[in-house]
Amino acid sequence: MTILSPILLNIDSIIPNPEWSLHQDIPTEPDLSLIESIAYLGLMRPPIVKAHPNGYESICGSRRLRALRKLEYPSPIFCLVIKNDVNWEDLLLLIGEDQIHSSPLSPIEAARFIYLCEKWCKESELHLIDRITSATSITQRGRLLSLLELEEPIRTSIHRGHISDKTGFQMTKLSPSERLFVHDLFIRLSLNGNKQRRFLEFLQILTGTKGCTIEQVITEHFAELCSGPIDNIPQQTNQLMKRLYELSHPKLSGAKEEFRELVAEMNLPAHCMVSPSHSFETDKVSLEVEFRNFDAFSVAWTKIKDHL
Repeated sequence: MTILSPILLNIDSIIPNPEWSLHQDIPTEPDLSLIESIAYLGLMRPPIVKAHPNGYESICGSRRLRALRKLEYPSPIFCLVIKNDVNWEDLLLLIGEDQIHSSPLSPIEAARFIYLCEKWCKESELHLIDRITSATSITQRGRLLSLLELEEPIRTSIHRGHISDKTGFQMTKLSPSERLFVHDLFIRLSLNGNKQRRFLEFLQILTGTKGCTIEQVITEHFAELCSGPIDNIPQQTNQLMKRLYELSHPKLSGAKEEFRELVAEMNLPAHCMVSPSHSFETDKVSLEVEFRNFDAFSVAWTKIKDHL
C-alpha cells in the first residue's frame, strides 16, 4: 500500500521544515530556471508534506514551494501527503528518491542524506545509504560527512560543482580563514578540480617548510591576486601554478634549468630531443630522433646501431 496520497492544499497551510531538506547546508533560494519552468509549465513534481498540528510541514520540495510563493502561484496546489504512521526508513527513502528524480545527489546532498540516516535509522536500516548514495563504506561516509564542516560558501561551491569533493576533503584540514581565502582564489581564477588539488599540495609543502600561512605565501609572491579584478585569467593561472611548483620544489626546478642549459649548449638539430628521467629520479637520459620516413630511418640505423 502506498505511503503517499494526493491532496489539494492552500500554500499558506504548508509550514517550512528544513530538518528534512538535503539542501539545508547550502542557500536554498530557488534559481531562476526553476521559477521560469514553473511559470511556463506549471508544477510538474508536487511537494511532499506531512500532517502537522498547525497544518502540514514540508518534507520534500522546499525550493519548489519558495518558487511558488515568489510567483504568487494560485492556491490550492497539488501535493502528496505522507501517512502519519510512516517509519523512518520509508520517510528517508522517500526523501532520497525524490531528489534523485530531480538530479543525481551532489556530494553535499549525499552528505546530508547520510547524516539523516545515521541520526534516525537503526544500524540495520543503513542499507538506505548504499541505495541512494555511492558511499558504500564507512570511510566514504565519514569523508562525505566531513564536507558538512566546511563554511557555507564552500559547501555551495561543492554542491554546484565549482569545487570538487576531493578538493573539499583537502580543505577540511585547513583553518576556516584559510579555507575561505583559498575558496575565493579558486572561484576568481576558475581553477578546475585537478588544478585545485595541485594548488593545495604545493601550498601545503610551502607552508610546512616555511612555517607560514597560505595567505602569507600568496601575499608575498602573488600580491596582484589579492586585490582587484584578475586580468587574463588563463595566463595568470598558468603563471601561478608554474611559480608555486618552482617555490615548492626548488631543487627539482634548479635541476630542470641546469638540464635545459646543458642541452642548449649541444646545439642539437631541430628533429632531436633529449629528455631526463621522470622528476630526475635517475641520471638516465633519452634521445628521441625524428626521421622523415622509414627509409631515412633504415639508412641512419645501419650507421649507428654498432655504437649502441
